[in-house]
Amino acid sequence: MRRPLVRPLGLVAGALVLLGLAGCAGPVLGVLEQEQTGQDQLTIRTDLDGVDLESTRFLAERDGVEYFVARPVAGTGTEDTACLLVEERIGVGLECAPLTRGEVGATIRDSRVTAVLLPDDIDRNDLADEGFELLHPNLAVRPVGAG
Repeated sequence: MRRPLVRPLGLVAGALVLLGLAGCAGPVLGVLEQEQTGQDQLTIRTDLDGVDLESTRFLAERDGVEYFVARPVAGTGTEDTACLLVEERIGVGLECAPLTRGEVGATIRDSRVTAVLLPDDIDRNDLADEGFELLHPNLAVRPVGAG
């Protein structure tokens, strides 16, 4: 006669709680979950193929350059894709890439700085050690030639 398999209820409940927490960890980039305001809209109204202009969110400004984050248009990227936009008087730079927990996302380099998009949960101490300065919790820049 086989004995029924009995598992302690506490172990089963604990495993379910852990699975539930893993699935509800929250967004990788919480700023995209906020309502868009006037400050979040690009000054240069341009058609950026593949970017949902209703999703742009302002991150920071430095030396006349504004930095934004946005989502791609539905169907043009994966669910974890986020776009870094750099707006200057002459136009808008754009880079889209997957953004995953704990890892640097989209990166834009120009003649002055390297700008990187950061998820909410990245270790910012490592970035400082590499010469990056935080302009926003989701944006770091490093002067060209540093690091």
